[in-house]
Amino acid sequence: MGPTPHGAAHEAEAVGTGAVKEDLFVVLSRRLVYVALVFLPLLRYRAGKALDVSDALFLVAAVFLILSRRPPRRAPPAPAWYFGSFVWVLAGVVASTQAVSKSASLQVVLNAVFVFFVVQWMLRQLLSTTERIQTAMSAFIVGSSVSAFVAFLQTEFHVLGAGTQAGLEGSRAVGLSTQPNIAAVTFAMALVFAIGLVVELGLRRRWYLGVCIAVLAGALIFSASVSGMSSTLVGCFILFITRGFRLRTVLGVVAALVVVYAIAVSVQSSGSNFNLDPLARIEQTTGTNTGYNTVNPRVATIEDSWSGIVQSPIIGHGLDQTTIAVYYDPSLGVYYPAHNILVLYWFAGGIFMVVALALMMGSAFNRLLHGRLRRPKSPDRATRDTVLAGCVTVVFFALQSPELVDRWLWLPFLLALCFRPAVSSRDAATPRATALAKPPAGPVLSPQPEPIAARARRVSGVVGAPAPPGHEGPPGSDHPSAS
Repeated sequence: MGPTPHGAAHEAEAVGTGAVKEDLFVVLSRRLVYVALVFLPLLRYRAGKALDVSDALFLVAAVFLILSRRPPRRAPPAPAWYFGSFVWVLAGVVASTQAVSKSASLQVVLNAVFVFFVVQWMLRQLLSTTERIQTAMSAFIVGSSVSAFVAFLQTEFHVLGAGTQAGLEGSRAVGLSTQPNIAAVTFAMALVFAIGLVVELGLRRRWYLGVCIAVLAGALIFSASVSGMSSTLVGCFILFITRGFRLRTVLGVVAALVVVYAIAVSVQSSGSNFNLDPLARIEQTTGTNTGYNTVNPRVATIEDSWSGIVQSPIIGHGLDQTTIAVYYDPSLGVYYPAHNILVLYWFAGGIFMVVALALMMGSAFNRLLHGRLRRPKSPDRATRDTVLAGCVTVVFFALQSPELVDRWLWLPFLLALCFRPAVSSRDAATPRATALAKPPAGPVLSPQPEPIAARARRVSGVVGAPAPPGHEGPPGSDHPSAS
């Protein structure tokens, strides 16, 4: 039995891309992207006031890619993503006219242009194979694990930027991030990525991912973020459902997490003056047996933002922090924006920004799920499912927190666009599928001459007719080289 059309397409792509030596600028650009993904969750490190270290590395990588004379073949663009990005930017510019700080609001728009266009275009070219996407995910896991290990040191030894604020908030670990909840969501997404890659590639082959899983799970508890922990559970659930893990694998993962939970709770109880146990945090968050909870303030942020939506549902109010911070918490003395990405987008950028959000995220989900039910299992199916679980993880978290163009929020969606649209066996013969599976252009081969004996039989019109005298040729004369 010959190869399936989907497998043949992957084979042709691998042969075609492997036969061409990459430009030096392309190699340097890809290496810089991997390093940038390591620094992406390390928000404490900045390259000046305007850029994080990861943004600066992405920018230099983009310059190298532009200078390349032989740019790599990139994944097909997603029209809905580009249309949604254009609508997002246009809505942001219009909303900035209503902002308290117009310059700060326009700066958010520029950040969106950088992420939605520049980084997206660059990743689609540099992460052109499944192995490169896996390497990019591994780089993010390593960076998050470094931050997670620092979170352990902060909790146990009160060093490396341990919180000095009195009360529970000062006892929550932030790692090398800037805020406990942001640290928690990076830990959550990295944990889901690591579990997916370990099951796909094997613990013996990627043993360091097992260490990362243990460190990330412990740091997630140290951050004391109920949103982060719940997002991790949702992401793992999606991963188990889509991948169809064996019961033994699921039980093994659960048992490992339970062991890490027990160790982490023991560590934090000796290193922190406050109980960061997840069950205790749920009670504190919901207000059970406590005088203060975080559920009521979150609901209040949504209610106050909705009042602003009613006043300006089309244009919005602006994207700067001063404008979107609508609720004042008298207990902590701080202002909060809406802790829901849909409400926040609607309040800040109007209804068109919400439509843009749906188009962009929908295009990424469509790229991951396209042809899933009709095509046979493809070599990149497991990696697609892991990225899908990462997308669900950050979306679930963003429904409980205020996010606009955070890099960690859009990272799994950008990785989703790096996959090529799946070609099912039913659609493999269509012109569009053939174009998507077509390997890069190579040298054009001249047509082989037709054997004399075969040409004589074709001219005579009689199947199996003998060739004219003197043209029989030696045995095996049907091969072009024998004529």
